[in-house]
Amino acid sequence: MTARDRRLMNPAALQTAGPNTKARPTGVDPPPSGSSPEPITERSTTDDAEPWPGGGLAAQAQPGQGQPVTTSKPAPVYTTRAEVEGLGVSLGPALHDACGDRLGDIEWFRSPWQRSGAATGFTTWRLPNGEIVEAVVKVPVGYTEYFWTTQLGEVDPMWWHSERCRHLPVPRVLARGTELGGYDVAWIVIERVSGGPISGDMSPENLDRLFAAAATFHKMTGDERPAGLAKPRPMPDWPRLLDRAAESCVDNRLEHQARWLRAIDDVRSGLPRLVEIWNARKMDTWCHGDLHPGNVIIRCDQTCPDDRCGVLIDLALVHPGHWVEDALYLERMYWGRESQLGGVEPVEALARHRRSLGLHADDLDHEIANVRRVLMGVTSPAFLSQERSPTYLEAAVGRVEGLHHLFR
Repeated sequence: MTARDRRLMNPAALQTAGPNTKARPTGVDPPPSGSSPEPITERSTTDDAEPWPGGGLAAQAQPGQGQPVTTSKPAPVYTTRAEVEGLGVSLGPALHDACGDRLGDIEWFRSPWQRSGAATGFTTWRLPNGEIVEAVVKVPVGYTEYFWTTQLGEVDPMWWHSERCRHLPVPRVLARGTELGGYDVAWIVIERVSGGPISGDMSPENLDRLFAAAATFHKMTGDERPAGLAKPRPMPDWPRLLDRAAESCVDNRLEHQARWLRAIDDVRSGLPRLVEIWNARKMDTWCHGDLHPGNVIIRCDQTCPDDRCGVLIDLALVHPGHWVEDALYLERMYWGRESQLGGVEPVEALARHRRSLGLHADDLDHEIANVRRVLMGVTSPAFLSQERSPTYLEAAVGRVEGLHHLFR
């Protein structure tokens, strides 16, 4: 049974946009979220409106059906944050036309964590029973985020407060479409998750909810579409990255320069074995790609305020990979500041929740995690523009030295 089959959803009851709304694309694998070297250049939270397969949003050809027939105008290109927000404001009337009287007034706002992409606004939505719920509008939305948000988050609004709907690991979807105001523009209306981000309260209990949500996300996405069949992201050029790291150590007169250069040389000598282990890992998980406490919000349903769960937001960077990538993405953010995690070990915590759902997490995965720690840590000087905190860098070289048995 797929995630779609489990959704407690009546497609006819979904709050879609009316005659101009196209069905979500099916039968097309979401493209990789980018060509950047995935163990190193993880981007911070963004909302990129990446190209859709086939070029357009509203004209999607299904496999074996020939070329799509475009029925609407290409979306205008906007490059600055102000222009994107202006697009949202200008399309507000079209959104209300599409959604009817279910959509309330929209309060557009600037999201400091979003560098580009969607205009975002707070609003309300009227459910079929007359209940008004808080909601968020996003327009335009890139293919990857649109695909996974709608695939996992669509629910029958009549079951809005059901236990299963309350525990979805992504925002519940109220409305969506791939055409707006005659333009090829994808948009979504989702619940405004009731609580705050976990970054505001990093208690062990909330961090446990974060990893529980991540494991459920891995389970649901894998049931929906096997990640092993998707095109993986390009592998990094590790020798070149090691050369860049060594050059950066010298050019920037990095603190602990001798330690760094020695670690880089040691890893270089053992690189073939490290790369062999890393390249042989299972690529059977849809990784969130940007898993951190600011991207997980606590849902606290008003009908059962003591029943809380984590909700993953910003799905623009979902990609096929190994599950430890999500855990180590978060872990690496707190290298040198481990006390902020309150004793929680990200890899162990995510592994525990995965096993509870019948997903693999074994000793071999821990070896793969250590290899990734070495590769991420030793190449850190090559990316000083992203992270040059002395605390982080000292922790990174210490991690590499502590795992020397893997490459010496």
